Amino acid sequence: MNITRLKQYWYPIMEEKKLRHTPSAKKLLGIPLVIGRINGAIVCFEDRCPHRNVPLSHGTITHKHLRCGYHGWEFEASGKLNRITGCNSCPDTIHLKSYQIHCDHGIIWVLLEGDSAFENPFSVLKGWKSSVHTRVIKADFIHAIENFLDPTHTPFIHKGLLRQESHQRMLITQACDEQGFTTYYTLLDRQNGLINRLFDQGIDENIASFHLPGYALIEYRQAKKSVFQVAIFFVPIDKGEVSMVIRVSLPKTIIPSTFKFLLLKPFMELAFRQDKLILEQQYITHRQQKTPYIITHADLVIDHLLYLLADGEKGNEKTIAMAL
Repeated sequence: MNITRLKQYWYPIMEEKKLRHTPSAKKLLGIPLVIGRINGAIVCFEDRCPHRNVPLSHGTITHKHLRCGYHGWEFEASGKLNRITGCNSCPDTIHLKSYQIHCDHGIIWVLLEGDSAFENPFSVLKGWKSSVHTRVIKADFIHAIENFLDPTHTPFIHKGLLRQESHQRMLITQACDEQGFTTYYTLLDRQNGLINRLFDQGIDENIASFHLPGYALIEYRQAKKSVFQVAIFFVPIDKGEVSMVIRVSLPKTIIPSTFKFLLLKPFMELAFRQDKLILEQQYITHRQQKTPYIITHADLVIDHLLYLLADGEKGNEKTIAMAL
């Protein structure tokens, strides 16, 4: 992956409600972070005390300071060293490496490098209700995104749940730019999985989009009107480990949204477990064998992802007919 480029973007790192009175250890692109609330402010530092390189996430938070659990060094919310045990003064030159942080709609976001303005891609639609969940999987970052956006695995990994292998026809077009791509699916046959038989009242178009650094959205439409959306922000925690901030959205109706989310939850949890299993298997095999894989014209998104995230060759915009 192009780590230098990926460091220039904002990432959702954790839910604010999960931030306790103790330091929280996180990782982003392999960089250890410590997040905490000091004197009312949420802060993010490199998870390392400069004294003996002990993780600060193993320490404590007093009202105004982050304290290392090894020798008791204390740091202010600015990262400045405030106290050294046994000393009457502290060198002014000692500061923790800090990272920009932003809290929005209950999610804590982190920027590792640069000065890009914060923009929350999880747009709130008027008249819609959303449910947010966070999951972590052992998988490759790029292939986790591909799995969500490319439907060709669904008759097999999600057989019976999302789709049966019965040649459901669709027309596919794509549009790409330097920040992402969008794939448009015009469905000529109704998707025939269990979820569709229970909840689909005539979805005839899917729109699947990706935007750097890890935001993916699938919109389900009926007669040009959006009826269901699933958005995932994929966060590269470390090599082989990916966090997923998942937002499921439905338009408000006379049926309470909470009830509809409860109905959908077991089906979506099953789909997640199925994806998780195959992605973990794929990552282990790919890591052990390091064998180049084959890309064909039926692989709809991998070339675009490799171009945007790993300096691969620019992908081709597809215009094809497909049956799954």
